[in-house]
Amino acid sequence: MTPEPEIDPSGDLPLAGVRVVELGGGVAAAFATRLLAGFGADVTRVDGFADGPDLTTAEQIYLLAGKHRAQPSTEALVELVAQSDITVEDGSPRRLGTLGLDPVELRQTRRSLVFVSVSPFGQTGPYRDYRAPNIVSFALGGIMSLTGEYDRAPLVSGGSQAQYLAGLHAFAGAVTAYFGAAVHGEGDWLDISAQECAAGMLELYGPTTAYGAPVANRLGNRTLAEWGVYPCADGYVGIFALQRQLPALLEAMNDPELGDAHYLDRIYRIEHNEELSARIYLFTADKTREQLMDIARRYKVPIGLALTPAELLGVPSLTERGFWDQIEAESGPVTVPGRPFRGLGWRAPGGAGTPS
Repeated sequence: MTPEPEIDPSGDLPLAGVRVVELGGGVAAAFATRLLAGFGADVTRVDGFADGPDLTTAEQIYLLAGKHRAQPSTEALVELVAQSDITVEDGSPRRLGTLGLDPVELRQTRRSLVFVSVSPFGQTGPYRDYRAPNIVSFALGGIMSLTGEYDRAPLVSGGSQAQYLAGLHAFAGAVTAYFGAAVHGEGDWLDISAQECAAGMLELYGPTTAYGAPVANRLGNRTLAEWGVYPCADGYVGIFALQRQLPALLEAMNDPELGDAHYLDRIYRIEHNEELSARIYLFTADKTREQLMDIARRYKVPIGLALTPAELLGVPSLTERGFWDQIEAESGPVTVPGRPFRGLGWRAPGGAGTPS
């Protein structure tokens, strides 16, 4: 029987009483404030600030739930922002000044105010006035230099991941700056660049290139034979074995062609990468995902399931950890991602965003 998800008492919400204004724009600002609301903040979204495409219906259901929504006059908007603890926006640089919402001026009268601006290329620099959809942030952030096959066009990951990533950074920065304001009374104006957030996902490839290493080519579905996604009888699995886990992987495969101890040598594996990939294809192709997971547990080999979004809804561990939230939309109840981690109080939004 699946345990009931843990319910946190509202009194444990870490951001209870924090006043947040979202100058309603795109995914980035909406996602940042969605997380702030989940941890207890009182979020008011001011509609009508989008520079780019409006949120889709699905994005509105997920991102606007649990928020108040308003369209105040210009004078009332300035007062609303000035009295907030955190304001998050993702409009064009310099636009706020035309509305009387210059963060520098507002913080002169209220030093504890935390202002978070998310834009494609930051508030300064030669690209600051350029607009960029999700795919451009990924491309100019460098990630698409690594996605796809070497001899084909690069690929962009599904969804609006670059924008969600920028929103995640905006949330983290907002909470950190608010904590600083609570400790010493000094807030901040945070400048979040979606391009820089994407570049931060390059792991070793960005720094090594910056220090003189050759530019890495796109490596397709796998960087090494033992690090990749492979088809199996009922879907796909990922295999990501480190050097210390190679003996267990080769033992689990039970392939006489891999009896040569040379495969435990990293350089040898790189030189014979295609041969090892072919043997792993044979290993996974005739087994189900559950059979491969049983092998993984038995041999202590890191194998994971490659699941579709629909399949994730049925994963017991996510339900047990109370990961999912239920939103009452006009079309009926909708299941959406909830808390990003446990350990702090979380407030499920319950219903879609309501006008103030």
